[in-house]
Amino acid sequence: MKNLLKLLLVVIFLSSAMIHAATAVKEQSLTQKMLKPLIEQQCASELKASKVWQASALFLSVAQQSRTQSKVCGCVSENAMHDISTKDILVATVNESVKNELMTRVVMNSLKGCAQDAFK
Repeated sequence: MKNLLKLLLVVIFLSSAMIHAATAVKEQSLTQKMLKPLIEQQCASELKASKVWQASALFLSVAQQSRTQSKVCGCVSENAMHDISTKDILVATVNESVKNELMTRVVMNSLKGCAQDAFK
């Protein structure tokens, strides 16, 4: 009877852990969807302010600039979320200054690699 009770407690614990993990993934996915446009907007601002982008833009048509910016910022918005902890995401959803700092940090972390990939 004691072993059965222990087994039941283990099953309940594992079930609740799996439910919690699934909920966290779903919440993060929803939050990622909410933050993606903000990341893309921040990326566009950072990209346009970059001296490398400004120099490169001299050799690109407006259409090429738009396509390249879209490609780079799409890459940034996809990859930037990998560097953010769930805790940071939750704090950013309620604190505007934390959100702005987080957006800048994740964009800058991903921007260089994505820009290099776009110009290959």
